[in-house]
Amino acid sequence: MIIAVSTISCLLVSGFGLVFEGKESDFYATPVTGDNISAYKNSCAELKLTDLSKNYNALNGKNVKVTGQIYQKEEYIQFDKTRSNIILKVAGLSEPYMIISYTGTLPYNTNDTVTVYGEYMFPTSINSLPELSNQDLVGIKAGYIEKT
Repeated sequence: MIIAVSTISCLLVSGFGLVFEGKESDFYATPVTGDNISAYKNSCAELKLTDLSKNYNALNGKNVKVTGQIYQKEEYIQFDKTRSNIILKVAGLSEPYMIISYTGTLPYNTNDTVTVYGEYMFPTSINSLPELSNQDLVGIKAGYIEKT
């Protein structure tokens, strides 16, 4: 499976890894662990449908949380780190798919329901699924993900 993701800064993903135009931190958050998890989760506001109905760009850079079902997942090694990309299906959105980027291995599988905590970014796109090709999607640079 190959997932291709791009943002305004032109992030390209192939089965062989990423080619960045920008810094690593432009596309991946540092994973949150240990005693920092609770404070990080509290810093993330629930992503509401009304937030997205007005202006998708308004939330760029803000910490959000969203719950959805893993539609597709890919893990690979890049710069000596395991990376995970998830296509998350979120009920109630006009475009129900979001692209989640995470540094690390995730013990979750397709169809698992998870809550993602991270930094909102828009637009993001994916080219590996024909039904989502050439669409602007919401992306989240996940710092923490938990099964719900």
